[in-house]
Amino acid sequence: MIQIRHFHTRLMFYFLALLLPILLGTYFFVYNNNRYYTTQTINSYLESGAGVFDFTLQEQSTALLSILSSLTWDFGFRSAYASGDPGTLYDASVNVLNRSMGSVHTLMVVDMEGSVLIDTALQGYEKVSGDWEELLRSAEQDPRTMAGRIIEIDNTPHQVIPVPLFLPRQVAWIIGGFPLDSQVLESVKQNTLSDVSLINVVGDQVQVLNSTLPADYWAYLAKNVNLVSYAEDIPQLITLDGLELGTLIRELSNNPSENRRTYGLIHRSYDENLVNEEKFNNVLLQFYFLALFFSIIAIYFLSRTVTNPIASLVSVVKKIEQGEFSQRASIASTDELGQLASSVNSMAQGLEGKEKVRDLLGKVVSRQVADELMRSPVELGGEEREVTVLYADIKGFTSYCEKKNPKDVLNVLNQYLGQLTRIIESHYGIVDKFTGDGVMAIFGAPISRDADIDNALQAALQIKKAFSVRTGGLEIAIGVHTGLAVAGNLGSQSRLNYSVIGDSVNLASRLEGLTRVYNVPCVVSEDTVKRTEDFLFRELDWVKVRGRQEPVRIYELVGDVGRVTKSEFEEVRLFEAFMHCYRRRNWAAAIVILSKLSARSSYQGLYNLYRQRIEDFQLDPPGPEWQGIFSFERK
Repeated sequence: MIQIRHFHTRLMFYFLALLLPILLGTYFFVYNNNRYYTTQTINSYLESGAGVFDFTLQEQSTALLSILSSLTWDFGFRSAYASGDPGTLYDASVNVLNRSMGSVHTLMVVDMEGSVLIDTALQGYEKVSGDWEELLRSAEQDPRTMAGRIIEIDNTPHQVIPVPLFLPRQVAWIIGGFPLDSQVLESVKQNTLSDVSLINVVGDQVQVLNSTLPADYWAYLAKNVNLVSYAEDIPQLITLDGLELGTLIRELSNNPSENRRTYGLIHRSYDENLVNEEKFNNVLLQFYFLALFFSIIAIYFLSRTVTNPIASLVSVVKKIEQGEFSQRASIASTDELGQLASSVNSMAQGLEGKEKVRDLLGKVVSRQVADELMRSPVELGGEEREVTVLYADIKGFTSYCEKKNPKDVLNVLNQYLGQLTRIIESHYGIVDKFTGDGVMAIFGAPISRDADIDNALQAALQIKKAFSVRTGGLEIAIGVHTGLAVAGNLGSQSRLNYSVIGDSVNLASRLEGLTRVYNVPCVVSEDTVKRTEDFLFRELDWVKVRGRQEPVRIYELVGDVGRVTKSEFEEVRLFEAFMHCYRRRNWAAAIVILSKLSARSSYQGLYNLYRQRIEDFQLDPPGPEWQGIFSFERK
C-alpha cells in the first residue's frame, strides 16, 4: 500500500466537499428563480384581471351614459315628463329599463329643486340628500364630466351617472345606474379567473360590500387590506386566514365631504401554481440528493485514511484533558499527523511533570495561588486590587491546650483548621496563611469574581454555624473587611509568598479582635456592608481602632436575608432604636430598650457592655464634641 507522506496531500481529496455548496447554491438559485417566475406569472394574471375589471366597468358605464344621454332628446320621454303625470313618467322610465337589456337597472328623475319625481328603485325619497345630493352638485359644477359615483341601493353598490333633461332648457336630472352585484363580479371572475371585491371606506371603518371570495374571508379582508398607502400597479400581499392573495386596488369613487371612498380589489392566489412548483422542487431535490449521496460515499472512503488516526489522537487528547497525563499517542505515520502525535506526547510528558509540581505546591499554598504561580512568571511585586479579607480565630484555644497532650492539641487544631479551609475554599476564597489557631483568607485575589463579598459573608455564616455545633467549649471569632490591598508575591528572590498587605488587612484583623469586646461571633466593616444587600446586619458601634485615624462603623453579621427568623429581625430593629437613643444621650430610654433586649436574647455580653457604658456616662457625661465614637487603644 502506498502511503502519502504529507498530510496536506490527503486533504486534496476533499475537493469533493466543494460539491455540497455548489449543489446548494445551484438548488437555491433555481428554486428562487422558479419562485420569482411563479410570482411574476401571478402578478401578470392580476394585471390582466385588473384590466378586464376596468374595461367591464368602463363598458357598462359607457352603455349607461349612452342610454341616458339619448333620453335627454327622446321625444317620448320628454313628452311623458312634460305631461306632468307621475304615472306616465313612471311607465316611460320602466320602458327605458326594459329596452336597455340590463344596461340600466334603476332610473331616477329629479327636478332642479332636488325633488324626486320618479324612482324605479322605490327608495321612498322625496328630495335627494347625502350621496345623491353630492352627485348632482358635482354634475352641476362640471356638466362635461358626466360625474359618476358608486351609491348603495337596497344594500347593493350601484354605479350611477346623472345627465340633464332639456325641455329645451334643463328642467331635471335623469340618474341611471347598474348594480355592481355578484353577477357583475362573477362575470369578471369567469373572464380572468381572479376574485373581485368591492370595499367601502367611511373614515376608518372598512366594509366589504360584495366579493367573489367566500364570505368567511370578508372579515379578514376588511382587517388586513392596506388602503392608506398603496400603488395601483403594484400588487399588495394580503393574508386571509392562511390564504396568501396578491391584490391590485382600484379607487372607484371618492367623496371627500363625507370622507367616503369605494375601492375595487382584484385578487389572485399565490398558491395557484404551488402544485407545479412543488413537483419541480421535488424533482430538483431528488437529483441533488442523489448527487450528494454518491459524493458522501466517495468522501467517506477517501477520508478514512485521515479520520482513523485523528480519532485515535482525539481519544488520547481527551484523556489528557481529563488529567490522565500518562497517556501517549501511537501513530506510526511520518506525515503531519505523525508529527502532531509526537508533539502531543511531548506535551503530555511536560504536563505530567508540571502536575507533579502543582500537586506539591498545592499542599503548601492555596490551589488558586498555585495555579497563578504556575501560570505567571514568579517574581517579586504585586498590584493594587479590591479584596475582601476574612480573619477567623478560635477563642479560648490557649486555655483549652493547657492540660492537653501536644499531639492531641495538634490533631484537634488540624481538624478545626481543616474544616475552616474547606468552608473557605468551597466559597472560592483562598487561605493566605494560618496564624496559630486562626486563619487569614482572601476573596478577590488572585482571581476576582463578581460575588466575592457575598462568598466571604456566606463562608463566615457557615463557619459560625459549624462552630456552634462543635463541642469542647471553643468559639469562633470572625472579622471581615472589604477594601484596597496590594496583592502579589512578597519575600525575597530565593523565598517568596503570595499574599495581600495593606490597611484593609490590618482592619480585618482588628475587627476579629473586637468580637471579644462586643461578645458577637462575627464583626463586619461598613465598607463590606454597603456593597451587598443579601444579608441582615446589626450595627454594633462607631469605633476608632488602633493604627487608624478614621472611625469605622462596625456591624454584626446576623444572617442571610432569606433565612433570618422574625425574632432576629425584630431584635435588630430594636437594637437600632437603642443606638438611636444612645447616640442622642437619651440614657433612660436606652436603658429601657436594653432591658427589653436582655429579656429576649442571649447576647447578654453585648447588652451588658452598653449598660456599663451608659452607667459610666451618667456619672461622667461625655463632652459636647462626643459623636458616639468609641476609641480602642489596644489591638
